[in-house]
Amino acid sequence: MKEFNFIIYALVVITTLNAQSDRVSGKIRGRVIDNVSKDPLAGANVLVLPVESGRGTMTNEYGEFVLPNLMTGKYNVRVSYMGYASTTIQNIDVSPGGTTKILFSLGIEAIEGQEVNVVAESMENTVDVKTVVTQVKYTGEQLYKMPVSNFTDVIANAGGVVKTEAGRSRGIHMRGGRSGEVAFYVDGILTNDPVDRSQGVQIDKEAIDVLTISKGGFSAEFGEAMSGIVTVVTKSGSKQDFSGNLIFETDQLASHNSNYNNKYGKYNIQFGGPFPVLKNYLSFYLSGSYAGSDIANPRSIKLPHSTYTHPMGTVKLTFSPPTSGFNAVLSASFDDKGTENYSHSISKGDWLRDYYKTFEGSRRLSLQFQNTLGKNTAWRLMISTFKHYENYGSGENTSYKDFHYLSTRLDWVNYAMDNGWYDPKTRLWKELTDNNGLPLISVNYFVIDDLSGGTDNDPVQLSNLPYEEQAFYYYYYTQGNQFDFATSKWSSEAEKVVAYNQRWHEAGTWYIPAFLDEESKNYDSSDTIAYFKEFDESEYASYLFGDDDFQRSHNLWAYLGNMHNGWYYDRDMFNVYTYGPGRPRSHKSISSHSSLEFQLNTQWSLRNAAKFGIKATASTMDYRDIQFANQNPYFDSYYYEPLSGSAYAENGFENNDFILMTGLRWDYFDPNVQSLKTSLLVDDGVVERQPADIKIKLSPRLGINFNASDKTAIYTNYGYFVQFPQYSEMYQNIYADISSGLPLVGNPNITPEETIQYQFGLAHKFSESLSFEIVSFFKDQMNLATNRTYPVLIDGQVATVTVMEMEDYAKIKGLEFKLKLNNFSNLTGDIDYTWMSAKGTGSSNREYYYLYIFDSDRPLPVKEYPMEFDLTHSLKFNLNYYLPKTNNSSFTGDLLSDWNFNFQGNLASGAPYTPTDIYGKAQEIGSKRMPGYKSLDMRVEKYFNKISAYFDIRNLFNWINTTYVYSYSGEPDTNGRPPVFERSRYTPFIGDTNPITGNIISSAEEAYDSHLTLWKSLLNNPYNYSSARYFHFGINLWL
Repeated sequence: MKEFNFIIYALVVITTLNAQSDRVSGKIRGRVIDNVSKDPLAGANVLVLPVESGRGTMTNEYGEFVLPNLMTGKYNVRVSYMGYASTTIQNIDVSPGGTTKILFSLGIEAIEGQEVNVVAESMENTVDVKTVVTQVKYTGEQLYKMPVSNFTDVIANAGGVVKTEAGRSRGIHMRGGRSGEVAFYVDGILTNDPVDRSQGVQIDKEAIDVLTISKGGFSAEFGEAMSGIVTVVTKSGSKQDFSGNLIFETDQLASHNSNYNNKYGKYNIQFGGPFPVLKNYLSFYLSGSYAGSDIANPRSIKLPHSTYTHPMGTVKLTFSPPTSGFNAVLSASFDDKGTENYSHSISKGDWLRDYYKTFEGSRRLSLQFQNTLGKNTAWRLMISTFKHYENYGSGENTSYKDFHYLSTRLDWVNYAMDNGWYDPKTRLWKELTDNNGLPLISVNYFVIDDLSGGTDNDPVQLSNLPYEEQAFYYYYYTQGNQFDFATSKWSSEAEKVVAYNQRWHEAGTWYIPAFLDEESKNYDSSDTIAYFKEFDESEYASYLFGDDDFQRSHNLWAYLGNMHNGWYYDRDMFNVYTYGPGRPRSHKSISSHSSLEFQLNTQWSLRNAAKFGIKATASTMDYRDIQFANQNPYFDSYYYEPLSGSAYAENGFENNDFILMTGLRWDYFDPNVQSLKTSLLVDDGVVERQPADIKIKLSPRLGINFNASDKTAIYTNYGYFVQFPQYSEMYQNIYADISSGLPLVGNPNITPEETIQYQFGLAHKFSESLSFEIVSFFKDQMNLATNRTYPVLIDGQVATVTVMEMEDYAKIKGLEFKLKLNNFSNLTGDIDYTWMSAKGTGSSNREYYYLYIFDSDRPLPVKEYPMEFDLTHSLKFNLNYYLPKTNNSSFTGDLLSDWNFNFQGNLASGAPYTPTDIYGKAQEIGSKRMPGYKSLDMRVEKYFNKISAYFDIRNLFNWINTTYVYSYSGEPDTNGRPPVFERSRYTPFIGDTNPITGNIISSAEEAYDSHLTLWKSLLNNPYNYSSARYFHFGINLWL
């Protein structure tokens, strides 16, 4: 066979016509030319392999072609032309919403039937000179190599993104927007929790195939966000081969007592491939993981009551016949996280074990169908459902069924404390003895009642009961004369009920039907026996929202009597640390939405691609929250079913050096609830209501890109973005008793929040390995949610009501500089610098309620001020260095090759805060700044044949960053007001036990030193600082 010369030049450049304009498909665009003359080859056949797929086209007179509506994945494309050698480029990567560009350079056919095969380089281009948006994309392989725990960490380290850990605006902020302005999509499903629009789902990073972050210029397809879009595409199984891996990660290499050993462990398994009997038709992917630790957020000291557990799972089934453009994808995931919460103010006692614990998680399920209509048009239908839940409260959400968290310190407990039988700090009970240390409980004392379980035939010996139980009965024997040890019984059923309802551990009620109000449904004049009724939150909600007649007939618990009589905190001798379980609270929230979405994509000409879509969503909100155990409890409970919909149309025009993106979006929202007729609730006691208004909004989008050359582009983008406020701002307390407490009342008639964003960008590619990009942006935000307080008259009584309004606004501007490296001397990654000014009249929806309602002297802002997430300067980077495997078979050569090093850094200026004077009066808003922030994380991995080992080290240099400062001092460890020594004040403590040393205090000076030590300890809260250094060791085994 005679040899021949030919040149095949295959260049794969991944570009994006419109960021995530399609969440699950992309396209291939290319040219076919003669490899010598460089002339275009018109009429060449372009086929997607296998040929049975039916996907193909022909080049036009300029040698150009486009293959639209391809599902994400890798493709082989063959080009044939008479007289030329057929050429196939393999493994062409199609990404979500992306356009992969290919150049086929064909040589003359020297031998009949000669075919040339070329493997596409999967190296991503350093910069996209065809874009009209600002986005960053990460593959699953890149995520695996990063020192991150989840995709939220990746987002937080992106340029222009700020993650706040303190304040009322905590969360992810993209380009100066509030938290809740970023939409999170997983396999095409919106996964924000509609209650507060926060990220509602967590996907294990090992299960992610592609993560894309869009910070500006996103298309009309996306309308549930004003600041950014995050899309996650989970992995799919191959239709040809099985693959999988096992990952184990731990920090328990350190000694048991080391601060680096937090008993962390993570286990992950992934497996995917074809179904044996349906190979080439059906593939599957499964991922499951479990993570847990004694400390959810490691600090410089080990914190008790901080454990967490977090199982997650992902599954995907893909049906894709090789001879058809039809495919169906079933995608599902779950995550359940349980976290114990730490409270520094109660950490000195034994009360943390009953402090709040949070349970939250999600369920996601979608079924997607896609097919082609001819060569250039495709449709997509998606049916999906998503649910998010969150429960938290004292004592693992038992706080409202346990008097331990509800009641004042009861008389019998006071009596025990005064006699030294009970210590509120340690919660330990001691033997009941007199002043001489002699036992008070005789072996001849017996109990016959419901609580002890004693009967006439089998009485319970009191000395066999716990000391706490002994103290209870002994009090009512000696002080109340309600229990008689001679008979071992209560003096009467009525006295027994009174005592039972003063039990420490019961929030239910004991009652006698004959003694109830005659209007009670449980009234029975002939029944004088005591009965127990367990507290039920649903019945309690019905009582609170019922009318006067209903409340009279259902007031079994005497709600305004013994049930809600406040709570009591004991403290140490200097009144510094609290001995108690925290404010009683029970919170339960379940939100869900089910959607039906249809989309039509068409490449209606070589230069134009259009898209049309429509979506309908039905949501549910099941919410219950109880706070403040008193005569006016703060209670909110509702179940609503809002409806929403959207439609959009957009067109992308692309010429060689010009791109024009146009789009229009229509949004619809029906709160599906009755709203208050006026904001000022002034009436004679009857609150008038009417159906809430239906909201409709149109939002246009425009993007333009000019290519100065094949290496430089200038682009601009205009977008009008709207999003409907958090459901909590619309539905909270709209049917509650607004005369109770200081109610914050929702408003279903508030209008959508609005943002107008402009951005201008310059992208230049120095080489295939190095590029630079500059982006300037400006955001004008209007109609942002806030609160306003109004005096009202209800039943002749003056009350104060805070109502949701849309009056806040913000002006945000910034510059972003990005240097991108792609295998530049084995170095790959991004270096981002951002200058930003984020000023407005409110950093969060409820800033007014918490800052101004309790400080009447604080003036409302009359101009924009730096918001809590206004970080003027930030420098972030993620750099990956790979030391390739060598052919040196020696031990040293093998040991020093095939390593991967990943470094992630963040340097930022300090966040603003509002100082106060010595009297606590607020000064100019946001006029001072906290110290700056710096961190460096590292992940290093050594690869072997089928296994690798790695270290993941966070905060490598153990830099301790300040996340909160006290407003007067500006310091994280002191409020600037230490206790002052006065001999007369500390002399009374002489002879008491020193809470620090356990010794007897011998002088006023020693008492003062003890007080000062406790004070310093309280103010130096570990959560005023960022996480300390910690490391994980992991092993990855490929199956």
